[in-house]
Amino acid sequence: MNTAPANIVPPGVTVFCDPTLGPAMRSLDRISRRQAGAPLSVLSAPAMLMLAQIQRHTRNDVLFTLSGAMDFAVSSGLVKQETRVDGFANQLVLASLAGSGLAAKDKAGPEVVLASSRIAVTDNTVASGLDGRAVLDDNGLTRAAGNRVIGGANTADVAFLITTGIVDIGLVYLTDVKADERLIVLASLTADPALTNYAAAVNAKAVSPNAQAALSVMRSTEGSAVLRAKGLEIVS
Repeated sequence: MNTAPANIVPPGVTVFCDPTLGPAMRSLDRISRRQAGAPLSVLSAPAMLMLAQIQRHTRNDVLFTLSGAMDFAVSSGLVKQETRVDGFANQLVLASLAGSGLAAKDKAGPEVVLASSRIAVTDNTVASGLDGRAVLDDNGLTRAAGNRVIGGANTADVAFLITTGIVDIGLVYLTDVKADERLIVLASLTADPALTNYAAAVNAKAVSPNAQAALSVMRSTEGSAVLRAKGLEIVS
């Protein structure tokens, strides 16, 4: 069996990103292969787990995570500060199954729909990084939701609860909706933190020679268009 010489580094780029960003990043693989000659291997986990893995020298070339988590990564020397790229935002929304009929009722406002629906939100844990019940409260929706709220580990779990019919409505990111054609947006939330900000950077111990090139793909004209189509706002 032939093996590559030890000094030959494969061109592929390993990307660590938050679970809700995974589908969007995977959609960039084709562009990255063409523009940078670098296929993307996308691994998703909660921010704190990714940082712990990088601290333990797990193979990673690019980190794409919450801006607050990136602040820690920079201050801890886990990423190259000069490569940091901000300007990615994700909208929090209330979502339901397409064809459920809730969209028509939502013309009366999310409070009316929530008042007669089963609801799922993220629990306030390290796994989610998002206190779903607090978000409902900040948006004045706690009274309407009543005691019909159940918790999930992250927005992917909430999306699963919607698509399996366990709940009628869930608090998820727009990227979660764009990743599953069965979901539709009922309402976009407006109170902070309605928009969650993310940043990307090259790992301080990146292995791939194409790590910076893959990062550049994310802010290229074509790459930005793909990320927008997958639910991310790109702020210049």
